[in-house]
Amino acid sequence: MPADLAIIEAWVRTLDPERPFTHAVAMKDGLIVALGDDVRAACDAKTHVIDARGAALVPGLVDSHLHPFWGAELARGVDLSACRTPADTLTALRAGKPQRGWLFGWGLDYDAAPTPAQLEDALPGVAVFVRMMDMHTALATPTALRYAQVTGTETFSDNSAVVVDEDGVPTGELREGAAHDLVLRAAPRLRWPDLRARHVENLRRLNALGLTGAHVMDGDLATHELLRDLEGTGELSLRLRVPHWIQPDMSDRHIELLLGTRDARGELWTGGVAKFFADGVIDAGTAWLEAPDTHGEGITPFWPDPERMADVMKRFADAGFQLATHTIGDAAARFTLGAYLRAGAAPGVRHRLEHLEAIPDDLVQSIPRAGVVASMQPVHLAALRGDGSGNWNERLGPERAARAFRMRDLLDAGAVLTLGSDWPVADADPRLGLAAAQLRRVPSTPEALAVRPDQALTAEEALAGYTTVPALVAGESLVAGRIREGMRADLTGLAVDPVELPAAQLPDNPVWLTVVGGRVVHQTDDNQASTSSGVRSRTTLSPA
Repeated sequence: MPADLAIIEAWVRTLDPERPFTHAVAMKDGLIVALGDDVRAACDAKTHVIDARGAALVPGLVDSHLHPFWGAELARGVDLSACRTPADTLTALRAGKPQRGWLFGWGLDYDAAPTPAQLEDALPGVAVFVRMMDMHTALATPTALRYAQVTGTETFSDNSAVVVDEDGVPTGELREGAAHDLVLRAAPRLRWPDLRARHVENLRRLNALGLTGAHVMDGDLATHELLRDLEGTGELSLRLRVPHWIQPDMSDRHIELLLGTRDARGELWTGGVAKFFADGVIDAGTAWLEAPDTHGEGITPFWPDPERMADVMKRFADAGFQLATHTIGDAAARFTLGAYLRAGAAPGVRHRLEHLEAIPDDLVQSIPRAGVVASMQPVHLAALRGDGSGNWNERLGPERAARAFRMRDLLDAGAVLTLGSDWPVADADPRLGLAAAQLRRVPSTPEALAVRPDQALTAEEALAGYTTVPALVAGESLVAGRIREGMRADLTGLAVDPVELPAAQLPDNPVWLTVVGGRVVHQTDDNQASTSSGVRSRTTLSPA
């Protein structure tokens, strides 16, 4: 059968050791059917042919830690990610447009955060709700607290907290999701048609960044229904691996229901993953650390009864699920690793530890010995500073802060290291992630502020973290992650081979083509992006 799609005159980096480079690819029914300098024999008059004019093709880029659907709700209102001071933040919010008496903001750095009282003074009478960049902490003004009738401490089934002063009066700081929801119950919600449209737009923007797939890090049965809906209408344009988010207050009856959904899937999405949270974040004092942080915080797990979390993990592992757990602090990583060892894993399944922001030497060695995946997000380095300043460093102190994001050490110890962004916590652009992994900073950060430069990855290692390794982690190495006959036709087109380009220039390397399952889901107007075409404006993912 002739090919449906062919790309010719390209510089193709296949990541296949048997044929590392070629110049043309032909695809049929979602699979690669021919490679070579000339694939005309696989084509006929009906084949759609794209002339790359010397531009690069690599295996489809996959983000191993992303929140495309949850993020559509959280990344709402004013994007505050560019704010560097509290004054910047107040200026940006004053320019925002309240909706039914509420103003939302998101992406705020802790070092640029005004107090809730300052927010109230700047926007009197407006219920302001701002999510910090990690999405684990939020600030609510007295007006917002009053609308939600939050007047003091609250008890939650997890480590969430309404922070109060010495008189028991809420300060406006809300730690973790249950505390956020307590206030948001009074806020206007996005209507379903608008939210669905945001989901579709997010998928398109991710495609425009060169992403062909993602390991989603939140989900439930409703997410599976959304995916069936989007796939049925042809609007699902990203290959997704979607978990169930397992929470401390989840009943045994509901857990039993989820255990029966391991094999849920569609053409472009699969289930079979259970996502847990062992802790919160360092910046807010909710990470689970082996010793308190400099504020005396950070010693509480997210699940009040960690042993119950371990028991639930075992139930999902016994049912054949892959386990993925948010583990920021060293205590969280150590406990979860032990829970994984007790739970075991089905044949071919590799459990995952997410984030691993500051771990000691023994854990660096134990993680690969246990066959557990290290899932990390290089672009998170944008929130850290190599000179020791900033909230993250101050919370940990210099000794523990020196353990920041030990990607090189983990890789050298034999770990399977997969890379992602954690959007909307950080920019979803994989070009930024590739750059940050090599530079130990995002290119916009001064070189002097690079975080532990000795932990840098090579260009080849960084690219593997977005291609071959995500396929391995998903148990799909035989069908994905490389450009080879018989493998999925998931391809990313860049103006220049990302391995050959200096890391600092990667964010300006245009994405000219994205192909998912042999279907073009993004293409520039001129159908090509040669090295002589100049630098195109960078696409960023920042929905309103």
